[in-house]
Amino acid sequence: MSASFYGTLATADAYFADRGKAGWATASDSDRLAALVRGSQAVDALYEPRFTGRRAGGYDQVLSWPRCDATTVNGEPITESTLPLAVTYAAYEAATIELLEPGSLTPVIVAARTVKREKVGPLETEYAVADTSDDMIASARPVLTMLDGLLYPLLRPVLPGILVV
Repeated sequence: MSASFYGTLATADAYFADRGKAGWATASDSDRLAALVRGSQAVDALYEPRFTGRRAGGYDQVLSWPRCDATTVNGEPITESTLPLAVTYAAYEAATIELLEPGSLTPVIVAARTVKREKVGPLETEYAVADTSDDMIASARPVLTMLDGLLYPLLRPVLPGILVV
């Protein structure tokens, strides 16, 4: 494993070859490596708050994994030296998105530049506007069902809220 991304270029190439994603293989090595870095960073940015445990190497560890005190959603312990295959696969899937559209998984949002209404000739369109900056960020992020499915076993369980009166 590289210090800056999950997996290796060779295993990513094999992963996509197995899945018939020919677009990956046509990109240059440098573009694929950069996409792996961005994909791994996106996985960490989007999912680390929901991973169990903490970084095994402390705060200065570049990537979120390996982790100590991590468990699966079923309570099975994940050893400190383990990098779950699901994390590597999620990083590969994120890398393909980043290869096609760099920066798409980590959009930059400037609230002051958000367009609410746009008129071009006789056509006018009004867009939904989020109430808070958190809502604006959430609406700009893509929904990554493949990553959600791959990483589900490694995430903290979502517990129903309890109202105490």
